[in-house]
Amino acid sequence: MRENRPLDPAPEPLVPAQDLVNTWFGRLAGDAEEGLATPVDLARWCRAHGVDVADDGVTDADLDLALVVREGVRAALAPHNDSVQPQDAQALARLRDVAGELTLAVSLAAAQPALVPVGSGVRAMLARVLAGPVVAGDQTWRRLKVCRDCRCRTAFYDYSRNGSGVWCSMAACGAANKQKAFVERRRDRTIAARAARGA
Repeated sequence: MRENRPLDPAPEPLVPAQDLVNTWFGRLAGDAEEGLATPVDLARWCRAHGVDVADDGVTDADLDLALVVREGVRAALAPHNDSVQPQDAQALARLRDVAGELTLAVSLAAAQPALVPVGSGVRAMLARVLAGPVVAGDQTWRRLKVCRDCRCRTAFYDYSRNGSGVWCSMAACGAANKQKAFVERRRDRTIAARAARGA
């Protein structure tokens, strides 16, 4: 579960991917929060990330595409944290199906070569999301993870020295999962003790 404070952002090339994934997250209580419920939500998200898109310039098809990209990126992050879920294979397949619609080009105009989106609007923003991991490089990309709690799956950047972070927040998901594991261990010991007494 995400706390009410924002997570530490990933390094710049990965911020759009992290932020897109975090437009949805589950909650330990079982409900979820959807930040891209309408095309207007997507237009606002694009503007917040520097792509000028009018509220009426986003279609339902654009929103559907953004949700496919979001869940595909979430699924791509899951192996970084041993948190793959059954639905991830389908999400990755759907991402592969639409990735060709999000065109990137190599630009040599700046001081450093760059991948730049071809086109404008929502598709340019989503292409930028997919360019981030390539620009960031493998070691940086592998530190962008989804929370191991399958009821959360928030994207977080693992700033730990050895890259061993597994929870979006130790105070929220980490503590809840440690408490759950403690209760399960205690229950198992009680069951084993009762079985031994009855033997």
